[in-house]
Amino acid sequence: MRWLRENWLDLFIFLLIALVAAGIVLYLTGINPFARPASPGVAAPPAPAPAVAPTPAPPSSPPPSSASPEPVVTVIPLPKAPEAPAEERATEERLSGEERARAASPAPSPTGVYRVVVGAFANPENALRLKRELEARGYPARLEAAGNLTRVVVGPYATEGEAARVARALASYGAQVYRGQGAAPPEGQVYLQVGAFQKEENALALAGKLKEVGLPVVLVKNGVYRVRVGPVAEGEKEAVKAKVEALGLTALEVQ
Repeated sequence: MRWLRENWLDLFIFLLIALVAAGIVLYLTGINPFARPASPGVAAPPAPAPAVAPTPAPPSSPPPSSASPEPVVTVIPLPKAPEAPAEERATEERLSGEERARAASPAPSPTGVYRVVVGAFANPENALRLKRELEARGYPARLEAAGNLTRVVVGPYATEGEAARVARALASYGAQVYRGQGAAPPEGQVYLQVGAFQKEENALALAGKLKEVGLPVVLVKNGVYRVRVGPVAEGEKEAVKAKVEALGLTALEVQ
């Protein structure tokens, strides 16, 4: 005991060195004296592998993608557009024929003698309506007097062939080719011109006023809209003039 009292410090240092050495040995050998014993049926965890620096993957072999596969898309075909009614297709074909006829025909000559009659109407408003329709399609339409009717004509054309091509394109209107500058009144009859207007609405207003009193009215479009009464027989000319003058208007005799 005396030796222990005199040498306890050396003993303590020796034991400390021994503990450190034992700890180093246990660490290198992977033995943990404080680990709990493994339960039956449960495998002990594997000893940790020595640390090794990870080897970088080669750039040419990228890691496989964990993304989900691309979904399959089903394409549904669109329904076929319904065909146009037969009547509409026929109208389109007819209009296409008119366009071809206008393209094939040269521009009408102001001095031409051939015209195409498209319609004749007792009501001047109907004649104007058809004239506007033809002008909207590019035809040089005009109004002429034809007896007590207002006639809608297209032209003039220098040759009969040019006029015939237009007449074929307008066959649905019953178009016909004629030669001449216009229809003269029947023999022994004249027209009485009551007014001339730049605007068609003014011409129609006067025409309606004359028709209300029972006078036969025609419209002529030759630069301006000319409102005429007739044709009037020579024996009735004065009576018709008086009827027009009673409305506060003046009637001039024209051919």
